[in-house]
Order: sequence, then C-alpha cells, then structure tokens
Amino acid sequence: MIDEENVNQAIFEYAGKKYGKQSQELFQGYIDEFPEKDWKLPDETWLNNFLAWLFFEKVLPQTGKTIAEEFVENTPDLSPEMKEKVLKMKNIIRSKFLVISKKDLFFKVKDMNRGDVYNVKLGSASHVVPNAVITGRIHPFGDHYRFAGVFLVSTSPLILDPDIFIGAYENSELKRVESISLRRSSSLQSILNKYPHHWIDWMCEHYGLKERLKKEKIQRIENKIINDLPQIILKLPEKSREALAFCIKQGGVVKYGQLKEYDDDMDFFWKEEKPVSTIGMLRQKGLMVVGKMAFGDRQFRVAFIPVEIREGLKSELKVNEG
Repeated sequence: MIDEENVNQAIFEYAGKKYGKQSQELFQGYIDEFPEKDWKLPDETWLNNFLAWLFFEKVLPQTGKTIAEEFVENTPDLSPEMKEKVLKMKNIIRSKFLVISKKDLFFKVKDMNRGDVYNVKLGSASHVVPNAVITGRIHPFGDHYRFAGVFLVSTSPLILDPDIFIGAYENSELKRVESISLRRSSSLQSILNKYPHHWIDWMCEHYGLKERLKKEKIQRIENKIINDLPQIILKLPEKSREALAFCIKQGGVVKYGQLKEYDDDMDFFWKEEKPVSTIGMLRQKGLMVVGKMAFGDRQFRVAFIPVEIREGLKSELKVNEG
C-alpha cells in the first residue's frame, strides 16, 4: 500500500522502470535547467537532489506532465487523498527559511524573502534548531509542507525576528498544556477545566455555543460532544477516524509515540485559516487529549480518549478493545 511514508520511493521506482534507459539523455538534456546545479554536494547527494527536481518539478515536453503526475495517472490503486498530495508536489517554494520553532518532526519556518510562515515536516529526526537558516525548496503535502530533495542548513548571527520569540512562547505554553496529569478515569470536564480560556472559547465557536462563564461553556461542550457524537465522527477525515479507532482498541489511552503514523501539528494559538493536522483536529474537537499519565513509577506522554465518549466511539467506529 502506498502511503505518506513510501510515496516518494514509489515515484522513484516508477521513474526508474519507465525512464531508466533514458537516464543519460534526461540528465544531459535538463541539467542546465536544474536550479541547484551549482550546489557543492557529494555526488550521490547531488544526484538525488537533481532527481527530486526532475520527478516532481520538470514538465517533460513529450508528455506535458511531470513524472509525478504521470505516476498518479498510471497508479490506479492510489487513494484519492494521496493523488491530491502528489499532484500538489510541483507547487515548489524556493527560498531561505528561518526556523522559528520546532516540535518533534515539525518545524515552523519563515520565508525570509516573502515573510510567509509554513509548517514543515521532516522525514526523520534532525539537529536543526530555532534561528537556523535553511536554504531549499518546500512543497504542500496535505495539512503541512515537506522539503523536496536536499536542503542546506547554516548557522547565522542571532536574528532578532519577533516570530522566533512568539514561537518559543507558543512551544512553552503548549508543552505546559500537554503536561496536565491524567488518570484512566479522567473525565472530559476535569480535563477542559485545565485548558486555557482561549481554547475553550474556540471550541465553543466551533460547536456554535454561546455561554458567558467558563464553567457553563465546558458543560455545553461536554453535552455537545456526547449528544452529537455520531454527526461529529461522520464529518472527520478517514485518517482521524483511524487514529481514534487505534486508541479505542488499546483501551482509550496509548503512549504518544504509538501515534507516530498520524500528524499532530498543534499550535497554542489556533488559526482558522490553517489546515488542521490529523491528531490536532481530534484535540480541537475535544475527542482526544494529550497529557501525562503514570505507568508504574514513571510518567509518560499519552493520547487519551475521554471516558464519556469511549462507548459511543466503539459503536460508531465499530471497534472492540484489544
């Protein structure tokens, strides 16, 4: 099955089968067009960078398409969601990006030429830190962006960009919220009581609730989620339903690392115009909570399904606990 983790490899394999015998011709024909041809990189790394450009960006005259677009056309078992992601890979943004903040594999970067801010996911752990400058290219990929090919990282004198300070504050506050203590019997109401006021306000806005006091807002949110659970679940993307089902099968609580296949790009300040990640959507709707729970004598970061909705989720998602 082709998914987010192996789709690039699948495109490379498709290109190898169809264009392998023409590789020298393609290289000589298009090398002068390659924007990063003058980068000083080891030969193999340089070649991989060139191939990423050739497959995802270069429109071949003989087909009028990129190789990635051909791949979509000739791979019938590709899911509609994955087709859309691959087709948008050609929308490349080249620039120098200032790293504003980092959370797990997600980076918030600022285009130093245009000032736009992007949430970018790396494919593996990186030592890149805030205030570093990344030179490279990114492309949209669902609810976030990804780097295309190789990027260069440079350290620079301290850049006093206000977004770096805002990013540091957001990370600190989000970490504090994600450190709330949970028990296996924790109720939705007890959890929401620990949320920042603006999270409660935005949940009320999302669910169309109008109350004045935080206590009343929390009660209405809880009632809304419990009473309208079937309709709420119905509107979720398939990936978010998968994540919920996975947690329910494990008894309603899992160590956070077990959800590594699902994106959780979550900001402390929610932004209406920003696409919401798989796990972030569940958190914003009150269907999943991230906090700390004791396992034996150690505390672990966990994803937690509120006890009030577990039975309803079992029924709606048609799952049984493992």
